[in-house]
Amino acid sequence: MRIREFDILKGFAISVVVFAHATFFNFNKFPVVSQNLLMILATFLAPAIAIFFFISGFLGYKSYMKRKNFSSFEMSKFKLILPPYLMWSTIYLILQALFGQIIGIPYHFELVDVIKKYLFGEAFLPFYYIVLLLLFYVLTPWLSNLKEKTFKNLLPVLFIVGFFVMGMYFVPQYFGKEYIHSLITYRNPFAWIFFYVWGMYVAKSEKIFWRKLPSFWTIVGFFVAYSFSAFEMVTVPKLNQDWESYLILGPGVYVFYFFAIKVLLWVSYKMPESLKLVSKTFSALGKNSFGIYLSHGVILMSILGIVVLFNKNFLNEGYLSLNFLGGLMGIIMCYGFSEAMRRLPKAMRGALM
Repeated sequence: MRIREFDILKGFAISVVVFAHATFFNFNKFPVVSQNLLMILATFLAPAIAIFFFISGFLGYKSYMKRKNFSSFEMSKFKLILPPYLMWSTIYLILQALFGQIIGIPYHFELVDVIKKYLFGEAFLPFYYIVLLLLFYVLTPWLSNLKEKTFKNLLPVLFIVGFFVMGMYFVPQYFGKEYIHSLITYRNPFAWIFFYVWGMYVAKSEKIFWRKLPSFWTIVGFFVAYSFSAFEMVTVPKLNQDWESYLILGPGVYVFYFFAIKVLLWVSYKMPESLKLVSKTFSALGKNSFGIYLSHGVILMSILGIVVLFNKNFLNEGYLSLNFLGGLMGIIMCYGFSEAMRRLPKAMRGALM
């Protein structure tokens, strides 16, 4: 099922994911001013994962209602996602082992640890999204059969729970404490399920809000929530080096996600003909978003490896401009790789993307 504005917004979101993972490399070595400016800009781009969950919820509901059969729905989703997930997790684990040998930090393959990495998406940090998506797909048939009124009443509860989960990770850090590790918060289904269920509710109710101009209060909420979340990013003490967790796991940015999805979907829907090149580019990326998501870590590390061959000091210094260039190259290469995979025989393609 292709929806033009979904493809455009997914293309934007996957671009953000690749850019963030490239740009934040050696973030702690940037000048303080550059750090703050990057965090303020990156906050605007933070809703990428929430966008993917919303769209997945909308399409997941439509897909289930088309079949109205639990086994058929689950088989179709797991067959689509699980083989490439397992294949790419294995690739990342092998690369970790090889890279560990090169830098003198050998990786020990203990069975329990390896199983845990597959179960919780720990072979490559961004894979937490895939594990949670599979869980949400398991819940989709049950959720789809709820009455529309029950859906509507459930949404505020899930939003409050998600806000609380984000706050439990983020707020204690203002007081020099970290009670819940970011890796746990990433993988907490209650941190993200609101956006998936919201997408399902919109599909069920057919209240396609983004096809009319956002209300005055939505626009106000968008800018207020963005300002607060940017302030949150700049002011919170950084207790670890996982800089991206500060970008996407705060309570302020969680509120921003809600307004950003509304505004960005409308922008994607209304993208004018004068921006045809932009819309076509994002749409092409959106149609390949899953393949890009799976492969971008390997491609970014390959670019980094080539850079290090020519500049041995790159690993010890911060180069924001080069990181940005690497992100742009990464998007182009990921898209090219994903398109190349589409030309492979179906069986092989299904294992990779």
